[in-house]
Amino acid sequence: MEINENLQAERNLKGAEFEKSGNPEKAIELYEENVKEGFKGNHPYDRLATIYKNQNDIENEIRVLEKAIIVYEEITLVDRIEGLPKLFRFKNRLEKALETKKQLAKQKKAKLK
Repeated sequence: MEINENLQAERNLKGAEFEKSGNPEKAIELYEENVKEGFKGNHPYDRLATIYKNQNDIENEIRVLEKAIIVYEEITLVDRIEGLPKLFRFKNRLEKALETKKQLAKQKKAKLK
């Protein structure tokens, strides 16, 4: 599959516009396309993780952060050492999301008792 970086950049810009105009669902569609294609930049991963977190969609937040880590591990190893701080940031966010998931599971379990 050939990646069109101009199209990906356009999706990110359009996604940001949709977010500003109060249409996160349309933004999600565009950002998800870039994530699916393994976009080599942080924008769609950051935005999706934030949108999903705000929507209390922990599963999708975790999925996007895991994908970001995979992409940034590759970027950092191949040719962009400046990606290291972003890789660490994504790992930190994933750790927090996983902790939140664990806390939610505990709360749910406690309610069932």
